[in-house]
This record gives sequence, structure tokens and C-alpha cells, in this order.
Amino acid sequence: MKTFTLVIQILLAINFLSGGFVKLFRVPFQVEHWQAYQYPLWFMSVIGFIEIIGALGLVAGIWNRYIAISTCIILVFILIGAIYTHIFRANQAFVTIIPAMVCLILCIIVIIQKWRVEI
Repeated sequence: MKTFTLVIQILLAINFLSGGFVKLFRVPFQVEHWQAYQYPLWFMSVIGFIEIIGALGLVAGIWNRYIAISTCIILVFILIGAIYTHIFRANQAFVTIIPAMVCLILCIIVIIQKWRVEI
């Protein structure tokens, strides 16, 4: 199960690192999405920064379960916000939340697996 959790952490780190850089560098497609979400562009930079820190936390969490747990808890809130934004602020189809929902489930799995190590 440790290998499974390790793979999940690495995949999540890659996802959040790429997503964070897309937001921080204000790639045009992301700016268009963000305008549809009706949030200010400075907030996109904040979320991008949190995602990059989250990716680094996931990598550091490979060696320290407390960092992994804390990072995933923060990312769970980011992902819940993403799901809310897609459905309620942008009025998008349900399928648009699938990537965020998958990442949310994976973060919860990491939290549970890292928590179980301690017991």
C-alpha cells in the first residue's frame, strides 16, 4: 500500500505543479476560464501559488507523513472550491468537475493511508 500511496502523491504533485504554473503564468485559456468563474485575476495567482506549494508538500510528504496529511487537507479545501466554482459560479456541466473530484478522492486516500501508518 505504501507504493500505491507514493504513486498517488507523485501524480497529484505533477497535477498541482502544472496547474499552479498555468495559473501563475496566466496562460490565456486559464484566464478565460477564470473570468467565467467571476473571480478576480489576483485570486488565480494566489490559488496557483497554493497549488505549487501543495505539490512541493506532496513530495516532501513522501518522507514525512505529517506534511503529506497537512498538505492534502489544504488541497481538499482547494478542490472543494474548484468543484463549487465549476458547478455554481460558472454553471458548467457536471463532467467538468471530474478532474477535481478525482484529485479530491486521491487526496482523501493519501490522508487516510498516511494517518493509518501512525495507528
